[in-house]
Amino acid sequence: MPVEAKSQWDVHIVAGAIAFEKGDYAAAEHMFRAALKEAEKFGEKDPRLAHTLNNLALACCSQGKHQDAEPLYKRAISIDEAVLGPNDPDLAMDLSNLAAHFRRIGKYDDAEQCYRRALSITERRHGKEALETARLMNGLAVVHCEKGQCDQAEELYKKALDIRERELGSKSTEVAETLGNLATLYCKNNRCEEAAPMFERSISNLGYTLGPDHPELATALENYADFLRKNNRTAEADEAESSAEKIWKKVGNHGS
Repeated sequence: MPVEAKSQWDVHIVAGAIAFEKGDYAAAEHMFRAALKEAEKFGEKDPRLAHTLNNLALACCSQGKHQDAEPLYKRAISIDEAVLGPNDPDLAMDLSNLAAHFRRIGKYDDAEQCYRRALSITERRHGKEALETARLMNGLAVVHCEKGQCDQAEELYKKALDIRERELGSKSTEVAETLGNLATLYCKNNRCEEAAPMFERSISNLGYTLGPDHPELATALENYADFLRKNNRTAEADEAESSAEKIWKKVGNHGS
């Protein structure tokens, strides 16, 4: 493998990762596409190709480009399964990403199948109390929630929240994610008094960990605004929506 090709791939991958972390998904996509051109030179059996495909798919998904993302995810899975085997952590990550894609486009049965397979691999490798396991529990819980299986979703959310708080502390994006998801579940089931403090804590965590202009914070504010409006807290809902809109204007894209 030429040294120049490798160095260019590294540069593009790192730049894409930085842009993605900041929420600039269009810039991340641009860099990951450049990285893919370099990764194709490594050969079809190189794990870096699968890694690049996954990153590019995530950037596409984050912009709502789901049709572009799906074949990228599936190609990454095919490569990792052939090269690394059926029980590798990288394959579990691939499956998790595809599951999240299926969830976003409403293919909940496909999403559940991918999450369960990824969870099985991860529990065998890392154990049932690992952060990697909690992440998959959270994703599977979202699917159960969308399918109306609220009891199963709540149980998984609580397990994931317990692991994440124990391992990461109270201030982390992962804790914020599960708090927001659990709040949404409670809201759907008219458990508003339990939902409100979870929404508020989730938003506070995201602002603290990601900064005031991140798309994930905007999405959380929109979800909170929906909750406030349903509970006749109109002025607060307007304020939350206004804050979300300011973020979307700054970042310049609104992923779905």
